[in-house]
Amino acid sequence: MIKNKLTLKMRLIIMFLVTALPLTSIVLSILGMINNYSDSYNKIMANLKVANDYNTIFKEQMEYSMYRVMIGLIDADKFQSGDIKEGQTEYATVLKNPLDLIEKAKMDFRYVIKREPDSYSDIKINGILSCLDSLETAVNKMIENSKQPGKYDENNAIWENDIQGLCSMIQDYINQYIHYEILNMEELQNELEIYMKRIVKIFMTLLSGIVIAGIGISIMITKSVTKPIDDIKKTAERLGRGELEARATLGNLEEINILSRTFNKMSDEISALMEKTKQEQKNLRIAELKLHQEQINPHFLYNTLDSIVWMAEGGKNKQVVEMTTDLSDFFRTILSNGNDFITIEEEESHIRSYLKIQKIRYEDVLDYEILISPEIKEKIVLKMILQPVVENALYHGIKNKRGGGTIIVKGYMEKSNIVFEVKDDGIGMDEQTLEKLHKKLKGESIMEIKQKGGFGMNNVAKRIYMYYGAESDISVISEKNKGTCIKIILGDRK
Repeated sequence: MIKNKLTLKMRLIIMFLVTALPLTSIVLSILGMINNYSDSYNKIMANLKVANDYNTIFKEQMEYSMYRVMIGLIDADKFQSGDIKEGQTEYATVLKNPLDLIEKAKMDFRYVIKREPDSYSDIKINGILSCLDSLETAVNKMIENSKQPGKYDENNAIWENDIQGLCSMIQDYINQYIHYEILNMEELQNELEIYMKRIVKIFMTLLSGIVIAGIGISIMITKSVTKPIDDIKKTAERLGRGELEARATLGNLEEINILSRTFNKMSDEISALMEKTKQEQKNLRIAELKLHQEQINPHFLYNTLDSIVWMAEGGKNKQVVEMTTDLSDFFRTILSNGNDFITIEEEESHIRSYLKIQKIRYEDVLDYEILISPEIKEKIVLKMILQPVVENALYHGIKNKRGGGTIIVKGYMEKSNIVFEVKDDGIGMDEQTLEKLHKKLKGESIMEIKQKGGFGMNNVAKRIYMYYGAESDISVISEKNKGTCIKIILGDRK
C-alpha cells in the first residue's frame, strides 16, 4: 500500500505554489523597486520645484524692495502690515516684505526640502540658510537706518555689499543645489536602468525554471490521472472478456484510488454474482435431473407396465394400445430432445397422457378435466410445470379421499401473464399444514436443493422463481375435506 497519497487538489496547490510564488515575488520586487524610484524621483522633483521658485524670483523681489527702502521711497514701518502695494490699480507694483521673504525661504529650505545629511545638496542648503541669516541681519540694519536721517551712505553700502552680494550668493547656492539634484536624478535613472536589466535577467532565468517545473509537474499530474484511468479502462475490458479475477491497481492519487476501490468492489460483486448464478444454474440442472428421475419413477413405470400386462392377459387390447401410447407420449415430453421449454399444447399433452394412464389404473377413484384456452396453446413455457402439481393433487388429495374425486386443470391469460390452476375436491389441508406449505413455497427453503426427496411442489416453485423471477407466483388455497386449488402465475421470462 502506497503511503502519503496526495489528492489531486493538493497536487494542483503545489503546482500553483511552485509557479505562482516565484512570479509573485518577482512582481512584488519590481513593484517595490518602482515604488522606491518613484518616491526618490518625486522627492527630487519637489525639491527642485521649491529651489527653482527661489532661483527665479527671490533675488529680484528682495533687491527691489530693499532698493526702495534705501532711496527712501518706502516707509519701512509699513512692512509690519505685510506687503506694500504702490498704487491703486490692478497693475500697481507690490513690494514684498523682505523679512517675510527671508522667513519663508528659511522654512522652505530647512523643512520643506527633503535633505540627505552630509550630501553635496545638504551643504548647499546650509550655505543658503547661512546667507539668509546674514541677509536678515542686513535687512534689519537697513530698515533701522531708514528711520534715522543721515544714514543714506551707510544704507547704500549695505545695499551694495550685503543685500546684493548675499542675494547673488543665495542664487549661486540654489543653482549649485539644482545642479547636484539633477545629478542625483541622473544617478537614480542609471541605477534604475542597471537594476531593471538585472531584474529582467533574473526574471527570465526564473521564468524559464518555473516554466520547466510547471511543465514537469503538469506532466506528472496528467500521468497520475490518465494512467490509473487507463488502467481501470483496461481492467474493465479484461473483466468484460470474462477475466473475473481482473482488478484495478491502486496508485498515489487518492481520488483515482477511490474510483479503483469502488471498481474493484463492483468486480468482486460481479464475480460473486457470476459464481452465484453458476451455482444456481448447477442447482437448477440438479433439480431438473432429479425431477426427471422422479418422473421416471420405477414404481410408476412398474405399476403402469403391470397394468398393461394385466390388461393384455384380460384381452383388453384396445386399452393396452391406448396405455402404451400414452406412456410413450409421457416419456417423449419428459425427454423433449433436451429442451427446457415446450409449448403449452405439448405440456397439455403431457398432462393428458399422465392422467389417462392414472385414470386406467384408478378408474373408480379418478376423474379429470383439462381446460386450456386456445389462445395460449402456442406460447412457450418451462416444461413439466403441471405434472408434479397434478401428481400431488392425485396422491395427496384424491387418492386419500373415500369415494375418489376430480382433478380440473385450467390454463388462461390474465392481463399479460399466463395462469395455470390445478383444482381437486380431495381431502384438502388444515390451516397448520397449509401454513407450512406456504412457508416452504415462499421462504428460503425454496432455494435449497436437497440430495434426496423434497421434490414435487417445492421443485416446481423453485424452477418457476429461477426462470420467471419475482413477478411469478405460486399460491395454494385449501380447506379441510373440501379440496385444494393451486394457482401458478408466470411473468415474463428472465
